[in-house]
Amino acid sequence: MFVKKIKGVVLENREALAEVKSVLQNQNSPCIVVVSALKGVMPRLRQLHALSLRKGAGFEEEFAALRVVHEQLAEQLLSGKQLDLYRKEMQEQLDDLYGILHNVAVLKDASHYMKDYILSKGDILASLLFCRLFDSAEWHDSRNFILTDGNFGAPEVLWEESCQAARQEFRGLQGIAVVPGYCGKTKAGYTISLGRVGLSLTAAVLESAFQQVKVA
Repeated sequence: MFVKKIKGVVLENREALAEVKSVLQNQNSPCIVVVSALKGVMPRLRQLHALSLRKGAGFEEEFAALRVVHEQLAEQLLSGKQLDLYRKEMQEQLDDLYGILHNVAVLKDASHYMKDYILSKGDILASLLFCRLFDSAEWHDSRNFILTDGNFGAPEVLWEESCQAARQEFRGLQGIAVVPGYCGKTKAGYTISLGRVGLSLTAAVLESAFQQVKVA
């Protein structure tokens, strides 16, 4: 098993992206790619959450800008069927995000689990885009195997349970799998942000789960 950590900014650098694709395509073992949000997306999601809480002016413009960032990059990197598939996936995620933000505005819901759910969209959108760079890559939700306690802000990964879930999630993987890098799920089922070390933490869980794994 080969695990590769990718910061979202790589998607915006053609030279770096070409190198990453070459590395992955030349691997003789299954690969799991852990991807973070595009540059500037996380601050934008935090701003959207804040605007929703106070019903601030500029929300629609900020949301439209979030769409444009992903749409324009997808048009640069993808074409044909892969572009159409990503547009559909992106729209589904943005529709869900818009509905959640609307609920935040109506209910004045400042809960940690609602905020972390909103922040998870950054990694999800970027990882779905990266996945579409490969015809046969599989997208997997990291919340299926990154399991934590309910300590929002500083969660502890439930290591044994996460490793077991990872082995189950990627059982039979032959090619490339792509996962979001910074989000997991609490025992109660809530989306939770892993914080600044999320990318490395997700990769470390995979390393522990598969033991003989090369992490780059």
